Amino acid sequence: SSGINAEYGGNGNPKTTPERLASETTEQLIKDIDEGGCVDCHMQDQLIIFMGLASGVSRVRTGPLTLHTKTAIHLVEMMLSAQFNVTKVEDCNLGEQSYEIECKGVGVQNSYLPAPDS
Repeated sequence: SSGINAEYGGNGNPKTTPERLASETTEQLIKDIDEGGCVDCHMQDQLIIFMGLASGVSRVRTGPLTLHTKTAIHLVEMMLSAQFNVTKVEDCNLGEQSYEIECKGVGVQNSYLPAPDS
């Protein structure tokens, strides 16, 4: 994907003013864009399980890895024996904290669906 998928929201505090919420949201969006990822920090960990289940090699560009993402990688490697490789991206057009997560997935197939035609 060449776009960005992001989810932004407030901290759930009803006392937060709309102006402050807008300011915090804008700052986070700008930070995520500057880091060069195609998903934000809230989405990156959710992709890990699908990358592990998929067939072949999957890649996603992110900003700094969150603790949730590191934990998800560890668990998926243990449970599925998928192989992950995280590489810092050295690109002058991207932020200094841009990473590529690569996974060789295990290719799980749904045994209840007919096999795809080859």
